[in-house]
Amino acid sequence: MSAKNSVAVMVLSLGLWTIGHSQPTQLTIERNTGPVRLGIQGEPGRDYVLEAISDNPGAGTWEALVTASLTNNLLNWFDAASAQVPRRFYRAVKLAPPVPPVPEFDFRLIDHQDRTRSLYYYFAHDPDIRAIVLIFTGNGCAKVHEMIATIKSLRNQFGPQGVLFWMIDSNSADNRSNIVAEASAQGIDLPILHDAAQLVAREYNATATPEAVALKKTEFGWFALYQGAIDDRIGSTTNGTTQSYLADALAAHLSGQPVVIHRTKAEGCAIGLNPPLNVSYSTDIAPLLQRKCVHCHSPGNIAPWSMTNYIIVKSYASLIKAEVLSGNMPPWRADPHHGVFANDSSLSPPEAAALVQWVNDGASRGAGADPLETASLPPTNYPSVWPPALGQPDQILSIPLQTLPATGVLNYRYFTVTNTFADDVWLRSAIVLPGNTRVVHHCLVYEGGGLMGLDGFFAGFVPGYDAAEFPAGTGKLLRKGATLTFQMHYITTGRVESDQTRIGLYLAPAPPQYALQTKSAFNVPFVLGQTAIPPDTNDFEISAQYPVAAFGSPTLTTNILLYEMSPHMHLRGSRFRYEALYPNGTREVLLSVPRYEFHWQTLYRLAQPKFIPAGSRIICTGAWDNSARNHANPDPSATVSWGDQTDDEMFIGYFNFAEVP
Repeated sequence: MSAKNSVAVMVLSLGLWTIGHSQPTQLTIERNTGPVRLGIQGEPGRDYVLEAISDNPGAGTWEALVTASLTNNLLNWFDAASAQVPRRFYRAVKLAPPVPPVPEFDFRLIDHQDRTRSLYYYFAHDPDIRAIVLIFTGNGCAKVHEMIATIKSLRNQFGPQGVLFWMIDSNSADNRSNIVAEASAQGIDLPILHDAAQLVAREYNATATPEAVALKKTEFGWFALYQGAIDDRIGSTTNGTTQSYLADALAAHLSGQPVVIHRTKAEGCAIGLNPPLNVSYSTDIAPLLQRKCVHCHSPGNIAPWSMTNYIIVKSYASLIKAEVLSGNMPPWRADPHHGVFANDSSLSPPEAAALVQWVNDGASRGAGADPLETASLPPTNYPSVWPPALGQPDQILSIPLQTLPATGVLNYRYFTVTNTFADDVWLRSAIVLPGNTRVVHHCLVYEGGGLMGLDGFFAGFVPGYDAAEFPAGTGKLLRKGATLTFQMHYITTGRVESDQTRIGLYLAPAPPQYALQTKSAFNVPFVLGQTAIPPDTNDFEISAQYPVAAFGSPTLTTNILLYEMSPHMHLRGSRFRYEALYPNGTREVLLSVPRYEFHWQTLYRLAQPKFIPAGSRIICTGAWDNSARNHANPDPSATVSWGDQTDDEMFIGYFNFAEVP
């Protein structure tokens, strides 16, 4: 018997038996001059997997090649690799009836162009997006290079039909800089998302580059449509028997037809995944939660639930995973590629990987004491009390007691108070303590009248503000008898409320080395109502600079040390970036917030002050999302201008600095 015939006999002898006998499974094989052609005949509506093994089928491990659903009672498939593996045995296995699928977790990553990408941003209120394709990639992979033209062609074909294409780099050896270089060298114009913690690769069990995952949108969430090779070409070119798996799956989905082949073996370069961690609750997870989460997730503090022991953490394990994958928690929005910040509360890639792996592994208790149960809880934190680390203020100034109605949109309220220090004083800190966090949306305190808080800013409270001392070596001078203006923005809660917000002034023990100044970059035409945000736009960009040329010199007249930055926009704000434009024409990103969050605004404190020479400018660039995709958008059909109310918009780039020799 020839080798060809012996293989056919082995295939038939191994492919006849399946669990259940409603309809027998038959596997056929055809060997001509091209690749082997396999046929499965079985029960319509059931899933089958075709497996292969080389040499001895009784001793080795069977490899899954393709998983398919029979839409009728026959499936034909070419094994493109059969020419390279001539002695190969096959079998068909009928799978158990599928269980109802579960929607994919949301995830959020930053791409190589510093833009944030979120899966569920395209879910609700967006009839135009019907599928998202994730293509795992890696620097230097020859197979990826071969497929770039095909990937672009697929994007051009299916993009107008509502399919987004994202590339995802999860290789441990790759970073944002060399991903940018690779994209430029290879002419890649698709977004390349950096999966630094490898959470997305592990969530989708991706193993090779370029492996594709197609997700379909339903009313219940995003579900896997197809995963595996883009097509089955061997080498860089296609031929008459090339099977275009990804294109076929997308075409079937867009036309309302069932997808026949929904899983194949991806060929290419192995993704450089870090080895699994040996994670312990008592020695790894609980201490991590203490460092990053418990200061909010503790009794009396801002979070809605408290991490007081293993049992409650276990009950919230799935939510913890979802919040980490979606980038919601911990609430830190700065792009780690630009700048190092002293108050960075984010999880490092190894920390995020350990936490999600622990959840995926079952969130087991393991051995050892429970640090969350035995550790002393943090005191009640700001903004419920004065910051414990600062102690009691040396002087407290208060606005009059305010009574607020149950409903309605409230105009800003302004109050002027005068400090009662007997002499000029230097302050080491000034902290605004809201009297009622349910109704105080924000409070700005500035010296004198100021320009709507754009200049002369002194202190403030916004959601997410981390109260602290002024930077080391700096302070603010408060003149005897100087007045401070409170700008109070209140919201209603459905019941009558009251508030009496205060500011605490903390004296410095000695005059500081530098006077701390707070200034801002703002766009004059926008402030004056000459520019507005059009309706139904999802990335309307604007820029501003400091110094504001209309008010004097267009560049800094002195050298400065930059300490802190705080972007401010409203509900439609989507991204914000600070750059230094130096006298020689070069630009440096100082802070990038690719996902601005109105409900959690942060003062970003540089780990090391940044020296910026005279003749430079601070450039702020940002964008608004005035589309229906923005779930916080009050009215996508509105043309939006500068204004005080949350439904209006602002664009202010606050920053703290000192003038230096």
